[in-house]
Amino acid sequence: MATVLLVDDDTNALRALEALVGLEGYRVRTAANGRLALRAALAERPDVVVSDCMMPELDGMGLSRAMHDDARLAGVPLVLVSAMVTPPDDIHAAGFLRKPFAVSQLLDLIDRLVGP
Repeated sequence: MATVLLVDDDTNALRALEALVGLEGYRVRTAANGRLALRAALAERPDVVVSDCMMPELDGMGLSRAMHDDARLAGVPLVLVSAMVTPPDDIHAAGFLRKPFAVSQLLDLIDRLVGP
């Protein structure tokens, strides 16, 4: 069973995504910001990380840079979600979804990233 780490400071959005992704058969872990997500990912490497961009303490772009710079996490695909039009050029992300997005889009992207 693949593990998805969901990261968002909006508790309601995080809980909703946790339930929906979990119903698809993924093991789901959550974090309220990028700093906590980085700590969680280093403690137990996820198969994919889905992170909001705008968060306190360490935002999604900072999380992307930190994961890319750490050999233990550099290979973990990161999907960023945000109301921003596009992420900055220096961000290493396997996918980007603009809010609002259909949950089916996110699930399809996760399926493609973690493989069969």
